[in-house]
Amino acid sequence: MITPLPSESLSDFFTSFDFSDESEALQAFIALLRETASHRQNIIHACYDGETPIGFVSLKMTGDVDNIPGLLIEFLYIKPEYRRKTIGDSPRRSFAILDDVIMLAFELQKIVAINHVFLIPVDENKRSLYLEYGFENIPGSGKNPFEDFMVFNLLAEEVV
Repeated sequence: MITPLPSESLSDFFTSFDFSDESEALQAFIALLRETASHRQNIIHACYDGETPIGFVSLKMTGDVDNIPGLLIEFLYIKPEYRRKTIGDSPRRSFAILDDVIMLAFELQKIVAINHVFLIPVDENKRSLYLEYGFENIPGSGKNPFEDFMVFNLLAEEVV
């Protein structure tokens, strides 16, 4: 389950994480996400297993992909000890978090004109994971060749 965090709760939430084993680049990116969330440029959603925080997802509205409005998953983080684990008979935790993000996007769709969820995978392994979930590649869509966007279409069928 994901829960949006107000900017004043970010510090308390992030104290439950130890990023010291993550790369310096990842630590810097997380710090940037925290900073932009404190200025309401994105919203950090906490991910819990019961009452234990296991990760977070940073979301924001965007028109960066061919000027098409959508919900952008800026980053999805799961604590290392919870990665690749399933929840009982349920799919892995990343899929459960993506399920919540997609459900949130459907709720947002009732308020604003969005039909897509976008993301840029951090590597080819994550790209494979997102393809398995149902995202599709958009070749040539990124600012650099290595950062092509992926899209999850919220429409039941493509509108022509």
